[in-house]
Amino acid sequence: MKHFLLGPTEQNISSHYSDWVTCQRIQDVHATQGDMIWISTQINEWKLALNQLREKTSNLVLMTYRYHRPEMQTALLLGARAYCHALSSASLLESVRRVLGEGGLWLPSEMYATTLSGVSKTLSVHSENVPLDTLTARERDTLNGILSGLSNKEIARQLAISERTVKEHVGTLLNKMEAKDRIGLLLKLGEFSHLKDVL
Repeated sequence: MKHFLLGPTEQNISSHYSDWVTCQRIQDVHATQGDMIWISTQINEWKLALNQLREKTSNLVLMTYRYHRPEMQTALLLGARAYCHALSSASLLESVRRVLGEGGLWLPSEMYATTLSGVSKTLSVHSENVPLDTLTARERDTLNGILSGLSNKEIARQLAISERTVKEHVGTLLNKMEAKDRIGLLLKLGEFSHLKDVL
């Protein structure tokens, strides 16, 4: 898998990912299916880039300098599978690479809970077969935290349990809901804002 960066190279990328191919124009990106393209919002044509480059690969990441919900929603609708900060740490960029490599979606945790209900409507995802009645009390508490957009650490703090225990509950929820990741879980739930009252 090759990585292409469309836009300026930041220090966090140049110091850790010297093998990335940096491009300044859309036509310079010679990616193929399976490659990953990281597009900076610093280029004025980022929407056009997403629209054109999705024909080359489905692994598209929009890198922004300021999280903005309408920008993220536009990126998702244009085919991006990840939205992250351009100055993210190397470990976060590695998480994005890994999640996309496994076929998932990656969004900042503080933004995905409220955004995915709209995306799920667009994708016509329904919650007909969601086995909520099979969840334990702690799994329901954990799911409530996920629906609130909390990280594992925040859920652990709120429930006064260890982060490892939260990870186990999240893993169990993913298995029960037949989802790959937290985003897949939220999409599986479809329009989920009403569930917070049920849990």
